[in-house]
Amino acid sequence: MDRYKKVYIEITNCCNLHCSFCSPVTKQKKFMTQDEFEHILKEVSKVTKVIYLHVKGEPLLHPKIIDFIKLAEKYNLTVNLTTNGILFPKLVDNLKDCKALHKINFSLHSEQNIPSYEENIFKNVEKLSPNTVVIYRLWTLKDNKLDEKSTKIVEKLKKYYKLSTETVEKLKKEKNIKISSTIYVDKDNEFNWPKLTNNKSCGYCYALKTQIAILSDGTVVPCCLDSDGIINLGNIYQESIEEIEKKERYQKLKKSFQDRKPSELLCQSCTFKRMD
Repeated sequence: MDRYKKVYIEITNCCNLHCSFCSPVTKQKKFMTQDEFEHILKEVSKVTKVIYLHVKGEPLLHPKIIDFIKLAEKYNLTVNLTTNGILFPKLVDNLKDCKALHKINFSLHSEQNIPSYEENIFKNVEKLSPNTVVIYRLWTLKDNKLDEKSTKIVEKLKKYYKLSTETVEKLKKEKNIKISSTIYVDKDNEFNWPKLTNNKSCGYCYALKTQIAILSDGTVVPCCLDSDGIINLGNIYQESIEEIEKKERYQKLKKSFQDRKPSELLCQSCTFKRMD
């Protein structure tokens, strides 16, 4: 039985955009080498079947992205990735042949100024394998309501996909909508990266239970929200997954989530944990 539903792997922390809702990268800019990535695949394939090529950074910016996805197939791993989509049209002909690629999340709320940005993504999505799930993300809502930018994107979705009035109304009111057999729209309030504050609270989190994350420098952290490596559980280039899981900090944090009293300040400050 797999110990994690998914493992996040940050193949690069470099990005081709500077969006205001994305916190600055504090770690040294880095692209994983193929040897480093394969080392990680050997480790995580022991504990999961699904990897997400994202924490910070733009995964399609990595010059080895196609090789990496194909390498994951060698280890029987399913690949999901999150992208701003700018480089997607140039790579789609190679991506469509990657059997391990299961899902692509497009952050349509990314801040960019590119003519026909959304339309270029929409038309190239058609080239993907029919087995590839596509999710269009709109994570700039305010109090669960569409802002001006998201409203315009919904209109573009309506026009391109010839959506019915009923579907458009659902897009405006509901968070997750299916608009075709493999295409979904995922809406949420503006994403806020957790940071160390004095706003401490108890609660439960699935970190270390269903997921872990590995940063581009090999730092292992509890979840995809610790992009700065504040909760450093070890380094995958120097230790095995099993060795990291046995460490005191890992075990203490895992138990503290079960007790609903997170031991780490970052987790105490995080608004994404469950309070029930």
